[in-house]
Amino acid sequence: MTDVWSNWSGWVKAWPKELAAPSTEEEVAEVLKTAAAPVRVAGRGHSFTPLVETDGTIMTMWALRGVVDHDETTQTARVKAGTTIRDLGPELFERGLALVNQGDIDRQALAGAVGTGTHGTGGALGSVSAAVEGFRLATASGEILTCNRNENADVFDAGRVSFGSLGVMTEITMKCRRVYALEETGGRMPIEEALARAPELRDSERHFEFFWFPFADQALVKFLKETDKEPRPRRRRPDGEMAQSDKTMVWACEASRYLPFLRAPLQKFLTSASGSRYSGGAAEDEDREKSKVRWSHDAFPSDRNVRFNEMEYAVPAEKGPECIREVGEHMRKCGINFLFPLEFRYVAADDAWLSPFYNRDSVTISVHQYHKQPYKELFAGVEDIFRRYEGRPHWGKLHTLGAADFETLYPRWGDFQNVRQRLDPTGKFLNAHLKRIFGVS
Repeated sequence: MTDVWSNWSGWVKAWPKELAAPSTEEEVAEVLKTAAAPVRVAGRGHSFTPLVETDGTIMTMWALRGVVDHDETTQTARVKAGTTIRDLGPELFERGLALVNQGDIDRQALAGAVGTGTHGTGGALGSVSAAVEGFRLATASGEILTCNRNENADVFDAGRVSFGSLGVMTEITMKCRRVYALEETGGRMPIEEALARAPELRDSERHFEFFWFPFADQALVKFLKETDKEPRPRRRRPDGEMAQSDKTMVWACEASRYLPFLRAPLQKFLTSASGSRYSGGAAEDEDREKSKVRWSHDAFPSDRNVRFNEMEYAVPAEKGPECIREVGEHMRKCGINFLFPLEFRYVAADDAWLSPFYNRDSVTISVHQYHKQPYKELFAGVEDIFRRYEGRPHWGKLHTLGAADFETLYPRWGDFQNVRQRLDPTGKFLNAHLKRIFGVS
C-alpha cells in the first residue's frame, strides 16, 4: 500500500496499491501491461471530481516534461504530456511561440487540461482541447497510437476530451501562434449592466469575463486585449505564498464560517475593495494607470492560493446572462453559507465529441465553495438550475450526472462509447466514478 494521494482541494483522496512514475513513453506502455487496475493518471490534482481515485494504480506523469520540438511554419509544438501549462509558457516563448488561449490557472499538466476540456475565455476562442492538433496514446494493451485528423481520426475526435478513459496521453501536438502581449484592464460594473452588455463585450474584446459576489450589486469585470506596448516581467508566487488579497479572502472565509450572517456584508466589502469603477467602455484614470501589460503566458493566469471546491457548467451562450442571474438569486435566498464569487466566461464551439462546447458556443458559470466548508447542498441547488438550461458539466469539476444524462447531452455519446470499449475492453481505466459516468456495472 502506498501513501495517500490527494487532490489540490484536499477533498478527494486515494490509497492505491501501486504508484508508477514512468519517465518515457516506453515505460508508460510497460507499466500498463501489468499494472493493477483501475489505472488512473494523476496530473497536478486540479480536478475536483474523483477522476484519479483508485485502489489500483496511480500513474504520475511528472517525469514526462518539456517541448519535444516545434515547427515555425505551422506554428505547432510537440509537448510531453506531463508538462505543466506554467512551465510550457516560457518554453514556447523561447521558441517564439505561445498558446492561443489558456485559463486563469496554469498549474495543471497539459494532458489533464486537455483531457477535461479546461478553458479560458473569449467568444471566438476555444478551449485548450480545441487547440490540439494530435497526440500519442498508450492504450490498455501497451500499444502506442498516433492520433490526428488523418490517422486514427475517431480516436482523435474521442480522445481530445476523454479524462483518461481511453488510455494515457504521452505527447500532445498543440496549435500555437507567434508570441504576443496582453493588456489587462477592468474594474467594478453594476451587475445588471454587465449582464445586459455581455454579448457586446464578448464581441468587442478578445477576452471578457466577470466575477460576481451574489450579495453585491456590482460585478468585477476583466478584459485582456492584444497590445504593442512593452510587456513587464511578472513574478509568480509559489504554492502557499499568499498575496495580501489572498490573506483578506481567507480572513473573510473564516469569519463567514463562524458568523454566517456576515456573508452579505463581506461580499459587498470584497467587491468594493477589488478595484475602482469601470464604465463607458474605458477604465477610469486610476485603473488605466494600473493596467498591466505582460506576455500572454504571464497575463492569463492568476495565483490561486486560497483553496476551494468548484462546480462549473457550460450553457448555450445566449442563455448565459439569464442563467447566472437565476443562480445568483437562488444563492441569496437558499440560506446556505458561501462566500466565493460566481465566474462568467465565454467559450467558442469545437468538435471534440465529449467537449462541453461540442457544436455549441457557450457561457461557463462557475460556483466555488471554500475548502473548509461543505459544498454538496449548495451545489445541488445550483445544479438543478444548470440542468434546466441544458448545461454540460466541466469534466474536472463537481457534478452528479450519469450515463443517461450524458447520452442526452452529447450527440456522439454512443460513438465515444464504441471507441472506449474497443480500446479498453476490460475497463482497465475505469474507476467507480467513470463506471457511473459510462453506465458500466
